[in-house]
Amino acid sequence: MNNNLLPIAFLLSSCLMMMSCQLNAENLKMKVNNAPVEMIEVRGGSFMMGDHNKQNKDALPLHKVTLDSYYVGRTEVTQQLWEAVMGYNNSTYKGEYRPVESIDYEEIMSFLKKLNTMTGIKFRLLTEAEWEFAARGGLFSKGYVYSGSDNLEEVGWTGNTNPTKVTHNVANKAPNELGIYDMTGNVWEWCSDYNGAYTSEEQNNPTGPAKETWHEARGGSYRHYAYWCQVCYRDLRYPAGKDDGLGFRLAMDAIKSNIKRFEVATEWYLTPEVVAEKPAQSAEIQEKDIVQNPTEEQLVGLWQRFSFEGERGRQYGPFFKLLSDDHTFKNFGLASAKSLKFQFGGTGSWEVKDNCLMETVDAGSNNAFHGKTNAMELILSDKGDVMHLIYINTVTGARMDEYYVRVK
Repeated sequence: MNNNLLPIAFLLSSCLMMMSCQLNAENLKMKVNNAPVEMIEVRGGSFMMGDHNKQNKDALPLHKVTLDSYYVGRTEVTQQLWEAVMGYNNSTYKGEYRPVESIDYEEIMSFLKKLNTMTGIKFRLLTEAEWEFAARGGLFSKGYVYSGSDNLEEVGWTGNTNPTKVTHNVANKAPNELGIYDMTGNVWEWCSDYNGAYTSEEQNNPTGPAKETWHEARGGSYRHYAYWCQVCYRDLRYPAGKDDGLGFRLAMDAIKSNIKRFEVATEWYLTPEVVAEKPAQSAEIQEKDIVQNPTEEQLVGLWQRFSFEGERGRQYGPFFKLLSDDHTFKNFGLASAKSLKFQFGGTGSWEVKDNCLMETVDAGSNNAFHGKTNAMELILSDKGDVMHLIYINTVTGARMDEYYVRVK
């Protein structure tokens, strides 16, 4: 090559490299009818998908998954964006910067079709593998149990960290390693995959089974506890089902035809000042008249679970624990109010030891902890009429608090 052409060739090569980096390594933003759309790049790579702590049978076996690069919504789809596209908003907990919820799968497909027509971009839902890779922090993952931290309080509105028991504005907790918000808690997120069992085989860009069954949902919600909010946890949702704790997040392929319609996000629309909320009202259960060193005899009987919701006070749910004097227990809930049918959520034996309620779950029980002995710290208050159980998952550190009132 002519030496005089070398600087030009170098400059051309550098420009091409810069263009390539812009197309493949930039976070993006745009507005649709004045509603922000913000996308984070997830660079392609490989990861081990599933439960690394081996606590969730449905998330095993671990298997290697390789993904191409893609883009994911920086936040869940907001009610502002949903209404800008669909012209209505049926969410239970209203707020322009709260995640849209109470929508079924077909409504999401209609939303995506309209949004794609309006923008010329091929938006879609995340696959289950893409969701987990992004939630884990992609190539920058630090191996957290939740998306962005091992401390649930830092990153998620959940049953453990959300005293008001409602959804919240997006991006009011800390982001994960990629700068993505709320992949733990707030609302579950629909995935495009149908449900299917894991295998140990390596996979490239998996899209789930072809058989039409229930769809996967990920991430937990504002009312679900730590166990259900792990990045590996898989939930099933019927396509026609709606829930005030179920929303979704945008995704798109990292291709030029999509990227060129955005502007590079040197700063975001949804800044902390924009999405800021007033401090949540405290909603703590006041424990008084505590029984010191409760005996097994004081626990025998039927207990009903409840929660505390600020000014609304105690809210009683259709979930019960029966502790029998023969040292067997039954956890059960009301499956149908009309027929008064109950379904069991665990059976086995129990005892009190070192101020803990020890439950050994029957091996064949319909319970996530089947066959195991669970030690739950026991606080008996209100002169023995309120039972507070605290379960700590020794592997993940997840804390679950349950409150019961004695049924007299």
